[in-house]
Amino acid sequence: MDGGKRSLTKPYEHTNPFEDPKESSTKPPTTPKKPLILPKLNIFPPGGDEDGNSQDVGSSAQFESQTEPKKESRIAKIFRTKVTDTKDKTRPQLSVRTASFSKSDRSSSDDNVSPSVRSMITDFSNQLSSIKLRNPEGSKSANRRLSETSNTTDMAPRSAKVLSFIDAEDMDEFQDLQNEFRSAIDDKGRTWLPQPPNDRSSKRSVDGPEDILDDVHIFDEISTKYENDDAHITPTNEANQVSLADTNTNTFLELESKEFGNKQSDVNVSTIPVTIPELEQIGSKPHTRPLNLYGNSLGIIGPNNRIRMKLALIHQHPRYRFIYMVLLSFFTGLLAYRTYDPHDIQFLYRFSNWSDYVTFILFLFFTINDLTKIIAFGFWDDSQMFKAFGKDYLPLVERFGISKLYKHLRAKYGSAIIDFFIPFKLLDDENQKKNDRRALRSSVSTNDLRKRKDAFDCPRAFARSSWNRIDLTSSFCFWLGLFFSIRDFDSRVGIRIFKPLAAFRILRLVNTDTGISSILRGLKQGVPQLINIGSMMVYFWVFFGILGVQTFQGSLRRQCVWVNPDDPTDTYQYDMQFCGGHLEPVTKVRMNYIFEDGSEGPVSKGFLCPPYSKCISNANPYNGRVSFDNIVNSMELIFVIMSANTFTDIMYYTMNSDEMAACLFFILSIFVLTIWMMNLLIAVLVSSYELANEEFKKKRLEIHSNESFPIRFVKGYWKYFQVKAAQTEFPTWASQGLYFYGKVEWIFVALIQIDLIMRSLVDTNTTDSYIQTLLRTDKAVSIILFLESLFRLIFHIPNMWKFLTRIAYLYDFVISIISLIVSCLAVNGTLGHAYYWLSIFQISRFYRVVTSIRFIRKLWMLVLKNGVMIWNLASFYFFFTFLSAIIMALYFEGVIPPDEMSDQGLGMFSLPNSFLSLFVIGSTENWTDILYALQQYSPNISSAFFCSVLLIMWFVLSNSVILNIFIALISQSLEVNEEEKRPLQIKHYLKYVYPQKIQEYTHATLITRIRKALFKNRSQEDSRDFKQFLIRGTAIMNISQNMGDLAKEFTDDQKQEEPSKPLEWCRKILARIPFKKITLYGNNPFYTKPEVIFTETNDTNGKTYVLQLNEHEDEKLEYLRKHPAFNYSYFIFPPNHRIRKFCQRLVPSSSGKRTDGLRFYEDETDLYTKRRYFHHVERDIFVFIYAIMTALLIVCSCLVTPLYRMNHNMETWNWNTYVDCAFVGLFTLEFIVKTIADGWIYAPNAYTRNPWNHIDFIVLISLWINLIAYLRNNGNLSRIFKGLTALRALRCLTISTTARQTFTLIMFDGVKKIGEAGLISFSLLFPFCVWGINIFRGRLGVCNDTSLDRASCFNEYTNEVFQWDIMMPRVYQVPHLRLDSFPSGFRSLYEIISLEGWVDLLINIMNSTGVGTVTSTFASASSATFLVLFNFLSMVFILNLFVSFIISNHARTTGQAYFTIEEKSWLESLKLLGQTKPKAIPNLIDYPKLRRICYQFAVEKKNFYYATFLQIILYVHIIMLLTRAYTKTDQRYDEIYYMISTSVFFTQELLYLYGEGMSLYIKEKWNILRMFIVCVAFILTIISFKVSSIWIWFHNMKEFFHLVFFLFIIPQNDMLSELIETAMASLPPIVSLTYTWAILFLVYAIALNQIFGLTRLGPNTTNNLNFRTVIKTLIVLFRCSFGEGWNYIMDDLDVDAPYCFYGSSYSDCGSSYYAYGLLMSWNVLSMYIFMNMFITLVIGNFSYVYRKGGSKSAISRPEIRKYTEAWAKYDSDGTGELEFSYLPKLMHSFDGPFSFKIWEGRLTVKNLVANYMQVNPEDPYDVKVDLRGLNKELNSINKAKVIQRRLQYRRFVQEVYYTNAYRGAIKFSNLLQQIPLYTTYNPRDCLGIDQYVRYLYTMGKVDKFLDNQRNVDVLDMVVTRWKYYFRKKTGNKDNIDVQRKTPTDQISEMGYMMHSKDVTPSARPLTTPRMDYGINNFLWSPSQDQGSENDIPLNPFTDDDKHRNNE
Repeated sequence: MDGGKRSLTKPYEHTNPFEDPKESSTKPPTTPKKPLILPKLNIFPPGGDEDGNSQDVGSSAQFESQTEPKKESRIAKIFRTKVTDTKDKTRPQLSVRTASFSKSDRSSSDDNVSPSVRSMITDFSNQLSSIKLRNPEGSKSANRRLSETSNTTDMAPRSAKVLSFIDAEDMDEFQDLQNEFRSAIDDKGRTWLPQPPNDRSSKRSVDGPEDILDDVHIFDEISTKYENDDAHITPTNEANQVSLADTNTNTFLELESKEFGNKQSDVNVSTIPVTIPELEQIGSKPHTRPLNLYGNSLGIIGPNNRIRMKLALIHQHPRYRFIYMVLLSFFTGLLAYRTYDPHDIQFLYRFSNWSDYVTFILFLFFTINDLTKIIAFGFWDDSQMFKAFGKDYLPLVERFGISKLYKHLRAKYGSAIIDFFIPFKLLDDENQKKNDRRALRSSVSTNDLRKRKDAFDCPRAFARSSWNRIDLTSSFCFWLGLFFSIRDFDSRVGIRIFKPLAAFRILRLVNTDTGISSILRGLKQGVPQLINIGSMMVYFWVFFGILGVQTFQGSLRRQCVWVNPDDPTDTYQYDMQFCGGHLEPVTKVRMNYIFEDGSEGPVSKGFLCPPYSKCISNANPYNGRVSFDNIVNSMELIFVIMSANTFTDIMYYTMNSDEMAACLFFILSIFVLTIWMMNLLIAVLVSSYELANEEFKKKRLEIHSNESFPIRFVKGYWKYFQVKAAQTEFPTWASQGLYFYGKVEWIFVALIQIDLIMRSLVDTNTTDSYIQTLLRTDKAVSIILFLESLFRLIFHIPNMWKFLTRIAYLYDFVISIISLIVSCLAVNGTLGHAYYWLSIFQISRFYRVVTSIRFIRKLWMLVLKNGVMIWNLASFYFFFTFLSAIIMALYFEGVIPPDEMSDQGLGMFSLPNSFLSLFVIGSTENWTDILYALQQYSPNISSAFFCSVLLIMWFVLSNSVILNIFIALISQSLEVNEEEKRPLQIKHYLKYVYPQKIQEYTHATLITRIRKALFKNRSQEDSRDFKQFLIRGTAIMNISQNMGDLAKEFTDDQKQEEPSKPLEWCRKILARIPFKKITLYGNNPFYTKPEVIFTETNDTNGKTYVLQLNEHEDEKLEYLRKHPAFNYSYFIFPPNHRIRKFCQRLVPSSSGKRTDGLRFYEDETDLYTKRRYFHHVERDIFVFIYAIMTALLIVCSCLVTPLYRMNHNMETWNWNTYVDCAFVGLFTLEFIVKTIADGWIYAPNAYTRNPWNHIDFIVLISLWINLIAYLRNNGNLSRIFKGLTALRALRCLTISTTARQTFTLIMFDGVKKIGEAGLISFSLLFPFCVWGINIFRGRLGVCNDTSLDRASCFNEYTNEVFQWDIMMPRVYQVPHLRLDSFPSGFRSLYEIISLEGWVDLLINIMNSTGVGTVTSTFASASSATFLVLFNFLSMVFILNLFVSFIISNHARTTGQAYFTIEEKSWLESLKLLGQTKPKAIPNLIDYPKLRRICYQFAVEKKNFYYATFLQIILYVHIIMLLTRAYTKTDQRYDEIYYMISTSVFFTQELLYLYGEGMSLYIKEKWNILRMFIVCVAFILTIISFKVSSIWIWFHNMKEFFHLVFFLFIIPQNDMLSELIETAMASLPPIVSLTYTWAILFLVYAIALNQIFGLTRLGPNTTNNLNFRTVIKTLIVLFRCSFGEGWNYIMDDLDVDAPYCFYGSSYSDCGSSYYAYGLLMSWNVLSMYIFMNMFITLVIGNFSYVYRKGGSKSAISRPEIRKYTEAWAKYDSDGTGELEFSYLPKLMHSFDGPFSFKIWEGRLTVKNLVANYMQVNPEDPYDVKVDLRGLNKELNSINKAKVIQRRLQYRRFVQEVYYTNAYRGAIKFSNLLQQIPLYTTYNPRDCLGIDQYVRYLYTMGKVDKFLDNQRNVDVLDMVVTRWKYYFRKKTGNKDNIDVQRKTPTDQISEMGYMMHSKDVTPSARPLTTPRMDYGINNFLWSPSQDQGSENDIPLNPFTDDDKHRNNE
């Protein structure tokens, strides 16, 4: 490259510094791979020929074969291009192949063009000729047109469809646009595309040798065995080299840079330093900075106090800190010892054991430590240290926003009244204002006025550290608990909270200097966003908590109680059978529920208790702890809903106690709280870790230098081993030995697989002989593998360093030794059952089988890209769980009575049990069982409350935070590198976005066209300029062609586009089959993929660019001439047959264009224009009719259920049979019409080529089979195929393009990713399944008489059922989840992956004592290790992997994965800016006095007392809602207050309406909503006093509207308002996904209802939990979508004879195939795909962290409010438009990121006067000026920055004029979105490719105008002078023309006059920009409406001016 910088659009030449140029020149050329591009939306994306049948142009191939071979651009490979002119071409590797032809050639060949193509070219040429672009530089244009020409005639196919045509007249703008992209460089010399490194060493030279280890993980050696090892040692400068002898504390080793184990003579020699820590570093004295103290500690002790200084030195000494950590670790171990198996739960304060005395001494030390640390560094105030370092100190009043609120109140209501109510001053007004003005920064100043240092030389105050606050709390609680323990007061009262709080100190152990601390750093990055999201979650949590109290108070008190009719005192209460009434025993009449005292309730509802049972409202379950009776208990149950586990149990409880509609509350809650808010938490964590990762990369070297000694020690020696391995050479014998070993290594892998297969064949019936065979086989395999490792070691003896750097070799060597020992001992029979536990070592060798499969190996390597972080997080999770288990054990020991421990296995009564309990809670599976049990046995309410708080806190930390971080880590591994995003963004834009947008311009679905026809949008949209859109797309395509090898790293994506080898083999096999039709299929051009051709044409008129779609029409027509029968439908109807033509008029083409054999016809079914929306009315009517038929079919399927047919005794022929016959006939007719029109299977547009027709055909066959089977009275066959008719509901997706795309994304792309994740899941499931069945086969069975073993399990025994003893047969049975064989074990492990039922398996495993033996509680608790390990890995690598894969796939498909952080920030900001509307302000001067007062009181709320009164009423109203609780009586005094509050707010709304006026009032949607809420609440409250309490629905509605007042807080909170506004902006994709999910719900509900509608109920199904009706089925599917008991429900549907009966017409049996198929597929689709898709949408649409936590934090609602209020001063009507002359006034009227001006900050005149001038208020001429300070301030101005900012300001002004000139005014939203690109964002960084090219186009026009402005000014002067002389000569004084001014002149003049008081509105200068704003030169609008003469013209030029400009 000659040392110069490469142009961005020139090809990037990759050079290998280790490659000999001579050798590279002799390498044979490689054939470029052709991409596989699929068509999309009938506008085919750019792509190549998948079949490889395309032929390259001869001249191009010859030219390429003669030149030096170079790699073709990856992005250039997207397009198939033609090159015909090779003359003067210097870069053939660009693949910009231009088909050059002359005008004569074009005209002479037009006769051969097909009519469709000719018409297309003609229409397109006419379109372009009708809109001519401006050509200001004629000479340059002429030069371009006279550019190179060619006489060759090789060109693109003439049948290719023209998509975009850039003719010679448009080449000026096209070339200018590309030149702008090439020359667009910011002030730092960066361009839009990232600059690639010249070689690999340039990248590594930045990161240094640290990269050697960072990329090393367990698969490094494995990857080197299958892939080339291209790792090189990083070269460094010689100045940085240190000799080996010069060692102080570090040792450096110099070595040559070369490949590991290989030596090349041509390698460039360079050296690197490798740091190797010495062991002596441990005892060496560390280097510390001098310690300085600041301020007075505790306000008394000064910084120079000797005692304070001594204490500070002690606390800062490393040895003291080491001693402190040792004592803390000892204290932790002591607590673990006492809680492991506690016998005396009253320890810690009772001094009953030696450990209590040690604990007391330790706490004395800890307390002294805390107190001395407070003395040394102060408690809170460290402002003096900040002042000394020149840093901003943030006091509490500012940290909590108190000062901000204080300032706002004083600004709104005045300082006098605020100071009266707040007597103490929070701020010093004068000094604060002066400091604020001086602290203002200016972008044109070089002086910051304050010098800042990087880091403090003293620790901050004690309470400023979170860990110190925890320590202080721990010490305080210990002594407080000790005080309460006097005379056992705490035990008698039940105070238990102080003991666990005293142990909180042990949590400090997680803050160690290890890899675990990196997790805390990542969490710290997202703390601000987590707090924001947490506060929003609390708001909605409280909202739904209140709603739960209002709706379900008292509901869980009602349960069925059996009453003995002979003895009323003999009763029995059913277990958790909630009810709402009961049946009278004799008459079976519905009776109301009754209270405990016998009084009757108001209504009867929900589940009715059977006869002789009554529904009694007495007490809530679990000792009254679980209910909706008050806000506390209600919020607890709402959190259970948020956890998405066991919440459906509560839902079904309330459905029984109230009505089935109660499920709506839970559905709404789960959508808002879980799908939205909890996923928003995941979005914050993922985004925070993305930002933290970017920051980590920037500070990488610093972080490495701060690592602890063990980490640096291991890393140092690891790099030392690598360096030594690279130095040492392999001899020939060793290299050959390793080579031959690589050839036979597959044999050893096969032996491992054989061993595992033999282990997987064992089951409960396995014989002893097979076990002995297995053991001997294992021993033989172990010996062979040991010999293999031994040979490896021998071959590596010459280079042992290489062996030590191969982790896999080391692991295999160690495992081979252990396996050999274990297998030998097992054969001798000395291990027993322990052998199966130790078989994990043999099974772990399965990793070699996994890594031998290249595809799975790559997936694992991709997942484990962040393997170190995943290991650190896993370690952090288990260690944090262990510490938390100690704390929980201290609190909950003794809560559950000993006799209940067997029933409640997980109750935290010991440390191991507490650890398992916390792990179960973190997994969410049945976590409420632990919660409810601990609350039930809590001694008092306060203990139960703290129990709930502690467990909820742990759930949030463990599951919502820590486990979700795994999603962030795995998602980060799957993300695209930041430097690769933009090239891939171009590729994605051209491949998907550009073709789709072309389609959307002219095509739409029927529903969309109907909507456009009925609701026409009169507003002109920017995206309507189709021509400029095509020019941009073609320019981007040309840019991509010139990118060279910029995207050379994207080989993976390229390989995905290659046809796979199996497909190639299949094609070759099919091609050799001697069958005519198969041969025709292989050579049929109708089955070839279309391709996009980018053609560059040269002729005498100049150069043109054509973008064409080659669909191979010429080849297709030629094929039809040879095989005309191919176009005959059913081989009967030719293309011109009348019947076929009639059918073609009714239905659109199934696939592609139709043809008659002579030409092709465009499919105009979905085509529309502004004037015509329906081109084929017959087709639209046909589609509409069958859409109605589909809807009717769905309705009938939902109505006529199997239960309906059975209850109505429907005979063979009934109305439903006739309806079925009609449906069969109509859909058969549709099939016939479609197949006649286009053929069925083998035709150009065959019916089967459309995947939607496949679904219709399956439905049609199902309808026929269902009808025939029903008529033949075969009910079972009928109901099975009746379920398939539900697939027709998928047709509902076709009405929405977005829904159809979502379904395609999920069902095809999503299933593919699910398959990839499934392979990884299988690689985990298989070894665990083999290990599990070896350990637990036959050990989980149990006799129902638990006192007997399997041998004695016979005869009968007495069992208590309800409260009676009943004789039952003894049965030995196995649980549903078991590990007895490989099938059952694999199924069980698969089911518990969804975290459903694994706790049951855990309890069974821990209670097992052997095969067929009697179980005992926790007999083998250590067995839980197996399931805990599997469950943790499944949560991390299976569940989270599914989430991450779906997130990654969705992001890549939609293009979000290719957005940079700045682009995401800008897109998020645009959502917020797009929701902003102008504010209307009425003219108060014209208002009468009463209305003016109403406006000031109600609208502006300027009166402090009135505003405070409204706030008090609102918050008291909310307090009344929060205090709502269950009461038996109907008398509630809070209704009186609700009457008062609704009356107050109703009066407020009337005053608001009167004050603002109706026209302004209805402009705000929030006003309308608020008025509706207040009016309805007011009316319902009045009526409620006369309505009886039995009208429950009325009172529920009234209370709901009282609750909606809670929403009035949203406008007062910026965070909540922003959340709602962003949700509204993101509503379309969320609604689309919800709609697609709902259709899938409907399909599965119909299928399950038709198949299992009569299946008998099992132990896991109830009266509501079944498939009897479609509604109940939908609710069950909703339950299964969250994994709630889906496997147990599936087991109930697997019922078969003899437990059910098969009748002639009906059967209550199930179907195992349908049960497993439907529910398992639903589990995958709904739980794994759709639920995770919502996570992706939330991440993509609610990433607040990009805007708030990123580099761009200026976009906020307060700043937007400043802009809105400033705009309202000049646009009081809120029209959203302003005259251009108001622009400078608007910009100078406020400060902030939305105000762009030259002088800002402290350099404004106002601030200069305030800072450096003092004016005597009595004498305005008495002015005192601080000349020294003023001069210093003025001298700090950077002149270069001022000039640059003035230029930017001119560009800004001109851009505003240019982009808004068509409208004749400045648009509110346009200006709002334009200003941040000058003040906050860099367009180069934040704009995507399309927006950036549009921006460059605009700025090119702006810069041209500014460049020509001086010439225009001269012409203006001449014309003005001529007009003056003309008027003077003619004496015409009446027609005085106002002097014209350019836009910039007007702005300059207005900027000077804006502060003048003499300027009146009538004296404003005219706005007449000196630029041709005609249609041809305007960017986005092709036409404009002409207004009347009295209107302000949109184009402010006269005809005279236009004529002059055209000249």
